[in-house]
Amino acid sequence: MEYFTTERLVVRDWAADDAEAAFGIYGREEVTKWLGAPPMQPVASLEAMREVVRRMIARSAEQPGYGLWPMVRRDDGALVGAILLAPVPAGDGTVEIGWHVNPDYWGHGYATEAARAVIRLAFGSRDLDRVIAVVYPDNTRSLAVCRRLGMTHHGRTDQYYGVTLELFSISRPQ
Repeated sequence: MEYFTTERLVVRDWAADDAEAAFGIYGREEVTKWLGAPPMQPVASLEAMREVVRRMIARSAEQPGYGLWPMVRRDDGALVGAILLAPVPAGDGTVEIGWHVNPDYWGHGYATEAARAVIRLAFGSRDLDRVIAVVYPDNTRSLAVCRRLGMTHHGRTDQYYGVTLELFSISRPQ
């Protein structure tokens, strides 16, 4: 299923044949050190990544309308990253956005482009009033994305994942 498109990207469900490209993201420590609490370890092998992709495909049916979806370039089909729109595990109704980009594609604006579109989705068909982003304090690239999105910085928090993260939010326009 396709969730949305942007000028350069298609955001859709995972497919089994995404595993190799996904390994280019989640098999790299420069990406995974910013994901999870504590930070996740890089996926160890392509076979392990295939299993992760299988689980992501199965999980997409569990929370319709939310998930971690691949970002694919429209011009050549390259999987450049993934974009997140999902409730935080705290179960308080808060929904977060996030982005995971293959380092080969850093610096091209894909995270910002996809995040702007997922925010429109959140305030549109998902009918949310607010979304948050939580970012490790040293993750300068993601902090810059939050600022480019016009998100409000609320300081540091350990409320959502039990580690100290920078908290940002954006609310539905009035």
